[in-house]
Amino acid sequence: MDSNQTKIIELLREAHLTAIKEIERLNFRIAELESRDRQKAQPLVKTPTVEKPAPNPPTAPKSETGLLNEHEVAAFLNISVASVRRWRWLRKGPKFVKIGSAVRYRRRDVEAWLDSCSGMA
Repeated sequence: MDSNQTKIIELLREAHLTAIKEIERLNFRIAELESRDRQKAQPLVKTPTVEKPAPNPPTAPKSETGLLNEHEVAAFLNISVASVRRWRWLRKGPKFVKIGSAVRYRRRDVEAWLDSCSGMA
């Protein structure tokens, strides 16, 4: 390979990394806007509701192995499975374990991560 080809390859790598970072930034912005839109979509007028018993605090699904799949984690945290997947892709959120192609979360890791989140009382 001559020096021009090497320079072109390096420039392409740099452009690729820049594009990936921009996509990540845009994904965060989209999530932020969706969250804001959901909050605005809630009705401002209070409607009469039937009194419900107080909800139980969230608990992790019971699993004999102590491992949860992404759907169980999403249900436990009351978020979408897509959010769990995005956190995993961005290396954010609770620790996960790969067993072959299967992704699992240890219950204790999810609870520890949740305890470490700021704003949790």
